[in-house]
Amino acid sequence: MLLVTTWFGTFLLEDHAVVEKRLFPQEPAALAARLAEVEDWKVLNEERELLAKAEEVFVVEPRLERAGGKFTAERPPFLDAEDFGYSRALLHAAMVELAKRQIRKAVGTEDHLRQAVEALDDLQDQENLLLERLREWYGLHFPELARTVDAETYLELIATHGQRQAMPIDHRDSVGADLGEAEEQEIRETARLAQAVGERRAGIEAYVERTIRGLAPNTAELAGPVLAARLVSLAGSLEALARAPAGTIQVLGAERALFRHLRTGARPPKHGVLFQHPIVHQAPPWQRGAIARLLASKIAMAARADAYTHRTIRDTLKEDLERGLRQIRQKKREKPLRRTAKGGKQTRHRRRETF
Repeated sequence: MLLVTTWFGTFLLEDHAVVEKRLFPQEPAALAARLAEVEDWKVLNEERELLAKAEEVFVVEPRLERAGGKFTAERPPFLDAEDFGYSRALLHAAMVELAKRQIRKAVGTEDHLRQAVEALDDLQDQENLLLERLREWYGLHFPELARTVDAETYLELIATHGQRQAMPIDHRDSVGADLGEAEEQEIRETARLAQAVGERRAGIEAYVERTIRGLAPNTAELAGPVLAARLVSLAGSLEALARAPAGTIQVLGAERALFRHLRTGARPPKHGVLFQHPIVHQAPPWQRGAIARLLASKIAMAARADAYTHRTIRDTLKEDLERGLRQIRQKKREKPLRRTAKGGKQTRHRRRETF
């Protein structure tokens, strides 16, 4: 006997004749649920029932071999849905419902993480713009304040006190103009807005860190939570990052420089967002390329462990990273030598970095 499953039911055939059948409910949601199970490589209850009806049942789908069917290349006969009371309109409705299910299923943690990283960048830009605006605006009244305190304290003092006379800072030598009540109120409200933006940015950053530590613990520990989240976002997903070679990871975020290199022959980029890692941006310029290459190779291994094996290898990778860093710093301790055109003399030359 031959077992065949269509969109409207499961059939047991003998000599192209239907012996047993299990028709699916004539509801779009129920049909979509069964089609989704088939797409997920699962065996339907209706199929198990019919497989138990005979000692030897042949199947045309490898999916059904796990339930006891014997695979055959025999071409099954065509079964017309209308002969069993199913219309094309019902099929259309079921496929629409299935598409909705697939769209909902396609949105996962990585999609929310990507949006959070973008929101983090947007809020950082807005916070910086508001702070710069306040420094110019409030600087008309008390320009000396911005040079004496950090950004967070600057906003707090303006939002709390407003007038320079109320500040717990000496203002007697200020060259700023007087500030009216209406102007003071607007400036203080703007400072509170900047504080609120900063608090929201910090909240989203905490969410990003929690999410990436759960999603990719090895990568987050090695690269840092925010940088790891940026790498996953740029790659498209954790699995895409795990499939990417180290050379690709090294230049993620430097696509413009890479395309300029391919188009014009300009110098290729040595790093992308990896420049944000302390061991890269704190290194001398002539060491950054090698360090970024080393870091990218370790991140590639961490991402593969996070995506596939789920093993904890961050300690081993950090030890390997430290060992590689010592070798690079020892080997590239001095600036590279380069021959000049005049006299062929070797001179120390700082090579231009490409970001």
